[in-house]
Amino acid sequence: MNIRWPALLPGDEMKKSLPIFGVVLVFLLGILCGSLAMHLFYKYRMDSIISGRGETREEALVNRLSRELKLDDHQEELVRSVIHETHNEIKGLRSQIHPQIQVVIEKAQERINTILKPDQREIYMQMIAKHKEKLRKKEN
Repeated sequence: MNIRWPALLPGDEMKKSLPIFGVVLVFLLGILCGSLAMHLFYKYRMDSIISGRGETREEALVNRLSRELKLDDHQEELVRSVIHETHNEIKGLRSQIHPQIQVVIEKAQERINTILKPDQREIYMQMIAKHKEKLRKKEN
């Protein structure tokens, strides 16, 4: 007796279904890889925006403008100055608004805490502590 995998499909149907299965598998792996890449990219971008790191972004913007607009050296220095001043203004605004954002986040955490069961609260508090520690490391 000859047993084939999968046992439910006769020989000809199995031969026809393997290429389809392969294409579907490749498609699903592509979705998975793309999703992972986007998640990591946006996580890095959001962390960068929230933490206020922007020096490399400033330089990237200057380089892009210089390249696409074909700026001369003098124009590039003036544009670099404008972008740097703007970045510093935004940084100042961020430091002013950060305490207000912290209050809103803490209120939300308290509200979520009241919804949770005792065992969930313990895990949630550990999650918050881990996140705060991560932020402290980034600030230093």
